[in-house]
Amino acid sequence: MKYKERYLVLADGSVYKGYAFGADSEAVGEVVFTTANVGYPESLTDPSYRGQILVFTSPLIGNYGVSQDQWESDSIQVNGVVIFDLTKPNHYKSVMSLDEWLRRQDVPGIFRVDTRALTVKLREYGVIMGAITDNPQRGLGIIKETPPYDSINFTELVSPREPIVYEGEDPCIGIVDCGVKLGIVRELVSRGVEVVRYPCLMWRKALDCDGVLISNGPGNPMLLTELSSLIDDVVKDRKPTLGICLGHQLVAVGMGARLFKMKYGHRAINKPVLDLVRNKVYVTTHNHGYAVDPSTLNGTGLKVWAVQPDDGTIEGLYHENLPIFTTQFHPEARPGPVDTRWVFDKFISVIKGESGWM
Repeated sequence: MKYKERYLVLADGSVYKGYAFGADSEAVGEVVFTTANVGYPESLTDPSYRGQILVFTSPLIGNYGVSQDQWESDSIQVNGVVIFDLTKPNHYKSVMSLDEWLRRQDVPGIFRVDTRALTVKLREYGVIMGAITDNPQRGLGIIKETPPYDSINFTELVSPREPIVYEGEDPCIGIVDCGVKLGIVRELVSRGVEVVRYPCLMWRKALDCDGVLISNGPGNPMLLTELSSLIDDVVKDRKPTLGICLGHQLVAVGMGARLFKMKYGHRAINKPVLDLVRNKVYVTTHNHGYAVDPSTLNGTGLKVWAVQPDDGTIEGLYHENLPIFTTQFHPEARPGPVDTRWVFDKFISVIKGESGWM
């Protein structure tokens, strides 16, 4: 089969040639990379990737096809896909190829790109706006016409319009849904509790539940000023609270800390996290481009319980007097290792009053 040429154009004028697969359309977004070797269906359907073009550093993508039980939302969330080699699926659960899936969901892809050189570029330069197009001259124009990634509130695009209820026994956990991964919902539901996903702007309703989970989600957390009162009310009610990824950042900001944008972020399923309290190391799943500035924690009541040993990024916080706990990593591990699923057991235990976070 003959594939037509396609190009990835970056905002600095760099052009990477490859071949088209997926939808016959164009895409623009912030170009980021993941070092995950498996789990491409979970990554592509992760709402935290909305607004981004995702580069896979693993050279073989597509070899086990697509099956719906691997999805983290009801559709592909990335704007575009960049890989090196597009492989044919060979798996008994596969219902379609990666190529067909992207075509069905109108998401363009490009393969045979030198993803090693591209990743080095992103590590040295940092994440950058880019476009997938069949016309490299047009690519720069598309980028210039598009608002920067950091200026768009993507949570409005991935948060549900109405509450979604998963019936179960007490306690009730209200999710402030900024783009929650279904793996997080599945972990809670599997423990028999009642779960309600509330649109992020309906966060006050979540406070009616016994515990609050502030979810992951895409985009710039510093744009979410509508949620500034959420943490105030959580503190006032002494509500057991778990913040995951974006939720971790929102808790920190709500308590008075500041954030910074990382050069190229953490996006992988093999990132070590050092538990400073339990003196353990976990292998964890990450997808974040922002982090909490440790120099701004004084006076917030927040203490660090986990860090990323490679660069010292804060990976977990707890409040010294309140039942508030956060993880910058993803404890549901979709995809990835299951080292930190204990976080959900601990959360339910805190809600029931059986233990504290620490």
